Amino acid sequence: MKEATAESYNEKHPLVWVVNSAYTGELHARIGVAERLGFGFEIIPLPNGNDHVYRQTLKKKYQEKVNGHEPPLMVISGTGEETTAEIADLRQEFEDRLFNIYLASILPDDRHPRLNEYDLIASPQLEGDKIVTLTGVPHQMTQEKLALSRQHHSAYFKALPRPIIGLLIGGNTRYCDGFDEHHAQRLAQRISKIATALNACIVITNSRRTPSDALSALLQGLEGHQCDFFDWQTVESTFYPALLANADLFIVTGDSLSMCSEAAFTGKPLLVDLCQRATESYHRDIVGRLIDYGAAKVLGGFYEPWTYTPPDPTEQVVKEIRAWVEGAVK
Repeated sequence: MKEATAESYNEKHPLVWVVNSAYTGELHARIGVAERLGFGFEIIPLPNGNDHVYRQTLKKKYQEKVNGHEPPLMVISGTGEETTAEIADLRQEFEDRLFNIYLASILPDDRHPRLNEYDLIASPQLEGDKIVTLTGVPHQMTQEKLALSRQHHSAYFKALPRPIIGLLIGGNTRYCDGFDEHHAQRLAQRISKIATALNACIVITNSRRTPSDALSALLQGLEGHQCDFFDWQTVESTFYPALLANADLFIVTGDSLSMCSEAAFTGKPLLVDLCQRATESYHRDIVGRLIDYGAAKVLGGFYEPWTYTPPDPTEQVVKEIRAWVEGAVK
């Protein structure tokens, strides 16, 4: 994470702030965009319930950070915690110096009335003025990160027989709790058919949302195959991008837009479990854009390989921001 300090701040660059979030995918999307921009960034706290105090605290931070200059300020926030109004209110302190960016993974049907006050909205659901319509959602993966992680774990993956299925397991969400033992057993049956047909080994990783009983049922259902399971809580942080870099085929649960987007970024075939029991309608619609693009197909019992140009939703956002930077920074 590259942070610009008061001493190292480059007045020719905008100051970049990322609004924190307890939702891992949302925070990683914001950090991914900030990292790709390359200006350095700092994570700022969520609004504290007192709008005036929050604005004044950030105004003071800005003044201390830029050491007498008044450069443009870029704030990256979005879905997760509801902060739409509070972040929009930063305009009162920073006026035209502010470029407010809203990254949306899933937006409800009743959208916040102040969303149109943002300078740039990135969403896989929306189209229109000031909107970047995404294929997938932003993430932290880059080709450089994949290459370095591939090298770091090369000994493990070189020892595995090919093809390798990367099985990326999410779980229950705020609005859908159908990822239970029964669903996991059915999912294992579909995966098993593909693994058998390909004579493939399976490398599995989970997420913080994966129920332990469902995970146990899934692993039990795949016992007839060569499977390695790596728990996200204990595995080295570079292992996940190494799995993305080394797998030949991905099977991903449709509840995780981040994992679907990261797998599609590799350009390798992606099969997504979109069972209504375990995915929200919003997830199915957004993954549907990846399917329409050609990066993904719905998980069934069969698989035939295909190719596509990898979508890069992070770069879609970054290109729009850079265009603003060119006009704002003299």
